[in-house]
Amino acid sequence: MYKINNLEQEKYYEFGRAYFGPFLLGFTRWLYNEIKKQEIQKVFFFARDGWMMEQAFHLIVRSNIEEAYVYFSRKSIRQALLHRCKSYEESLKYVSAEKYISFGGLLEYYGFDENERIGIAEKYSLELKQDYDVAALATNTQLKTIYDNLCEEIKQKSKEQDELLLQYLLQNKMFGKVGIVDIGWKGSMQYYLETYLESHNMDVSLMGFYVGILPNKTLHGETHGFLYDTNDHELRKKVLCFAGGLERLFQSLEGSTYGYRKEFGKIVPVLNAYEYAGSPEIQKCISKLQDGALDFVKENANCSIDDKKLAYKLVQFGVSPSLKDVRLFSPFYNTDGTREYYVCQQPIYKYSRQEFMHALNNSPWKNGFLKSAFKIPFPYYWIYRMLKTV
Repeated sequence: MYKINNLEQEKYYEFGRAYFGPFLLGFTRWLYNEIKKQEIQKVFFFARDGWMMEQAFHLIVRSNIEEAYVYFSRKSIRQALLHRCKSYEESLKYVSAEKYISFGGLLEYYGFDENERIGIAEKYSLELKQDYDVAALATNTQLKTIYDNLCEEIKQKSKEQDELLLQYLLQNKMFGKVGIVDIGWKGSMQYYLETYLESHNMDVSLMGFYVGILPNKTLHGETHGFLYDTNDHELRKKVLCFAGGLERLFQSLEGSTYGYRKEFGKIVPVLNAYEYAGSPEIQKCISKLQDGALDFVKENANCSIDDKKLAYKLVQFGVSPSLKDVRLFSPFYNTDGTREYYVCQQPIYKYSRQEFMHALNNSPWKNGFLKSAFKIPFPYYWIYRMLKTV
């Protein structure tokens, strides 16, 4: 467990004020102006990345716009869609468009919790961390056999979640033209939700507002991006090289939405265990960072700097961090079936080549990982760009 003293925690507060605060302010002012321009009267902020977005929105927006913080995730929506798939090959169509997925990540995709994943991996003598090329999943006979054996269980889990998600949408009065706010990137959340709404013939028109968005699937509703979108994606590569870091800054201190259940006649979200539930010191650091950002927003809401320019300092940090700043992210990791750290966790000579490439490929912040591993000044952003093309 990381031990972080009070002085070190203050460094996170300072980072929040200096880097994340300006970014958050610029995004929030842009969001409010876009919502007014599009004449949106109801806005949904999506958990977990919408947490800080909603907090900042409350600080600077004084209007009659109706808004709500709702619990959706790619996981919870695609889980409700899986039972409609008629084959193993078709069931893969909602897998995220990354190069690799671990066996644990694939089992989580199909709806199995942590204990179930461990049991399945033991049964089939496979490692949860074993990576598979996403492009080759459909032709993997071993995985197809495992899917066929688990198919009925997968579909039953999906049908239950389908009914609960429908009730959750009705409970939150998602009707007509609404705005949805999330971090963005490939538009998968909007795609999944539109697919689900269409499957139930619901009269809902979605307009998405994101940090950055370039959909990789055809969407019915509009999308608008703060730093990039289909009309201007010059900053896309620079924003995405720090996508994992941005997500961590925006996220609430709670687990991701796993699904739904009925409780006392009301549909409530079922959340995964928060990845830092056993690390109160890391939670304090994130809270300090977010407090610093919100303090900046409160104190500078009416500053005259252009909204987009307010974001540039954090974007540049993601592209070219100092070794000192990289250390702030050393405790952080994401969980998607397995634990993946943002930066290098041991001296590079202690890794085998295969272990190092696995850790690098799965890091949510490759620039930071490379900087922490090699430590020397080097154009790591260009290495990142080359990695993204192979």
